[in-house]
Amino acid sequence: KGERMKYMVKPSRTENKLVIVMRKDLNMPVGKCIAQGGHAILGVVNLIRNEGTPEQKQSMADWDAGSFTKITLAVDSEEKLLKIYEKAQEQGLPVRLIRDNGWTVFDGIPTLTCLGILGKSSEIDKVTKRLRLY
Repeated sequence: KGERMKYMVKPSRTENKLVIVMRKDLNMPVGKCIAQGGHAILGVVNLIRNEGTPEQKQSMADWDAGSFTKITLAVDSEEKLLKIYEKAQEQGLPVRLIRDNGWTVFDGIPTLTCLGILGKSSEIDKVTKRLRLY
């Protein structure tokens, strides 16, 4: 037990983070959730890389060089996902909404599954603080 304890690191608060907000009402298989979360991460990183403000690019660089914090939160409807998306946009946060094509899980119906937000923790918390962990 003592050997294992020396490798444990106490988590610390981070100034920047990436949040994935995932729809829980879709009951997606675990692999589908992981794939959709990956789309959200790549989507918001590429959004910042290609269109981000200098401040957003600095936040992403600090996040990448720091603790690389990622948190997945849950909503239980498309309506709630869209409300989070709109709030993030209103706050000027870089946010990417993910729409699955429906080829493997949703019977060919394009479906909004999740979103990704990356930036200052204090700013993201204004939008997501009431959501529960996925």
